[in-house]
Amino acid sequence: MTSDEGAARVELPGAPEAPLEGKSPRTEPEHDVYELFDAIGGVTGPRGPFVYAPNANLNAGSVHGGQRVYNKRTDDRRTTRAARVREGPIPETEMRAAAFGFAEPDWFGSALSELDRGLLFLAGRPGSGRRTAALNLLRACCGEGAPLRALDSVTELDRWRPTDASARGYLVDGLFPSRPFGPGVLGHVRSLLKNTGARMVIVLPDDTVLLRRLVQDLHVTPITCQPPPAASVFGSRFEAVVPDQRERERLLAALDHHELGELLAPELVPAEVVELVTAIVSADGDATALGDLGARLSHRVEQEVPEFIRELRDDPDALSLLLAICVYEGLDHRIVREEAGRLMALSEGRLTAALPATDSSGAENAERPNPDFVFRRSLTELLHAVRATRQTREIRTGDDYAHSVEPVVFVRHRQAEAVLRHVWREYGTLSDLLVRWLSEVHRDSELTEPVGRVMGRAASWGGGRRALRHVQTLAESERTTSRLIAAHALGIVAEDPVLVAEVRYRLQRWSLAVSPQLRTTVAYACGAEFGLSRPDAALRLLSTLLRGVRTHDREDDGQAGVRLAVRVAVLRLFQAGNEKNVFDRLMQWLGEEQADTEQILSLFGQLMQDPQWFQQHLAEGTRQGRLIAEVIGRALNTDSSFDLTCAALLRWADWGRWDETLFRAVENLFTTLARSMQYGELRLFVEMDQGDTVGWVGRDIARTALHRWRSGEQGDAA
Repeated sequence: MTSDEGAARVELPGAPEAPLEGKSPRTEPEHDVYELFDAIGGVTGPRGPFVYAPNANLNAGSVHGGQRVYNKRTDDRRTTRAARVREGPIPETEMRAAAFGFAEPDWFGSALSELDRGLLFLAGRPGSGRRTAALNLLRACCGEGAPLRALDSVTELDRWRPTDASARGYLVDGLFPSRPFGPGVLGHVRSLLKNTGARMVIVLPDDTVLLRRLVQDLHVTPITCQPPPAASVFGSRFEAVVPDQRERERLLAALDHHELGELLAPELVPAEVVELVTAIVSADGDATALGDLGARLSHRVEQEVPEFIRELRDDPDALSLLLAICVYEGLDHRIVREEAGRLMALSEGRLTAALPATDSSGAENAERPNPDFVFRRSLTELLHAVRATRQTREIRTGDDYAHSVEPVVFVRHRQAEAVLRHVWREYGTLSDLLVRWLSEVHRDSELTEPVGRVMGRAASWGGGRRALRHVQTLAESERTTSRLIAAHALGIVAEDPVLVAEVRYRLQRWSLAVSPQLRTTVAYACGAEFGLSRPDAALRLLSTLLRGVRTHDREDDGQAGVRLAVRVAVLRLFQAGNEKNVFDRLMQWLGEEQADTEQILSLFGQLMQDPQWFQQHLAEGTRQGRLIAEVIGRALNTDSSFDLTCAALLRWADWGRWDETLFRAVENLFTTLARSMQYGELRLFVEMDQGDTVGWVGRDIARTALHRWRSGEQGDAA
């Protein structure tokens, strides 16, 4: 057994029993802890469903990104992108992903020279690969493996000071529009960078007014991120994905009547080129699986959406299905059709282009189709009308069981987002209907994330002072499902450099609110995209929530919900690679009078179910390792956290027989615990002594400590 096997499902005691199904969406039972964990995002490691689809042509949904393209399936955690860090240390995994198959544009050398002087402004339109290029510039200038940090657009650069002395490079995600970047701020930043020997890239939108102001006021010339030729991006990416030249030739032979030059149109941005590479590789040389590749690529979808909508004006069934697939693309066709039917029912005729004429008495003079007639339109006909397709049956394992699905996807990539953006902007009365429809979605962890994504994007599509009105309504809801949707939406909204300030302001204000609904939404957001991209900010918000819970009645259901949401968020942050930040914050909480010590120690016991970071420090005997041993001792000597902590340590002792690092970690830890021998350590060692633990690591240390205690060589363990 390896240590990974025991961490597949985090043990969270005190979870309520599984809720009953079939309740009204507005009066749903409370989620249990596993539902919450899956709804927020689940384990961030390799755990995830397996897809078996022999000879299938998999169109995996909407794509986004620069030269790193993400063709995301909502139900497949293996393809779920790790959150891009927008505030905090940039992980090496993100750096490696940016460098994989990167094609250097012509301007890369001049930009590198500019960055070598300390500061670089890099401007470009969405999809041009600005962030990917910026990360590669920092990597080339600062050195491979050099620590890098990301700064949000709300960072006040006039007051900014480097907080990590080891950081060699900084990536700033835009400049906040209402905060002018003057000569004084520029000099301040350049001075700090020079003193620390660091470099900084500020990524900007392709905004003519902003760039002109920088040139006139600061006398700096931003580098324009002009993507390299599509053929260059294709060659670099294709070679990185398929290193063998003969294998590449075999895959290209499947294009048959397609001309690669025609597919690599000059207007393609890097994300769309990588989309082409992905499609060719996925076909595995099968011309039939490759299909009409030109029709599936996304670069023409934006121009076609208005006419597409006009074609469906007189077809309410197709319109409702179109909108349902836009939100739930990639899910099973039965779910999609159910949601389309719910939207149709909620529309109350609003998706029908022409209502029947009526006479003075109100009697109808014209016939209209019966909306309750289940055989009015076949699924195949409707899918053809909205340019979607039902794919080959697949076997997926989502949680503890396997199930078969036949996903519904659009033929054209990115059609879902383009359609939703168009109807949200052009048909104002439709937005209220969409919000009502989506906010009342049934409780299901695979539905909350796609709905939250749409709700978040809608804030950017609408804009203005009321951009987050619909998100706040969800955050205030009595339904946990609605609050989880709001949490996902806030993470998407925060990707907008303009709206991120409002998101942060609202989360800070909600964290102090009386309403437990708002505070649980804050905790969920800290464990979702917003928090994973900004772990420092997330932990600050969680600190505020914990202090607030301490002032309320422990038996109150609302406060219990807040505590549970905080617990799940902390686990998510810890598993996402922020182990040191989370542990340091736990130590801070344990030292505060406002903190509930028993709750913190129980939470620590749950973190021990994902033990690699703890074991590494214990094995090496670092300062962090000594602190970890101290907290483990406190957890053992607290009744409410003993069982969970003891069980974790016994698993470590068992696993250590086959793991050298874990062997050293347990030996060092048990040696430290043996010096204390309070009530908790005594109970642990008795468990080791009396159980079937032959060969377990630390067994001899436990027996020796018990012998010394029984012979009176150590103080009273009670």
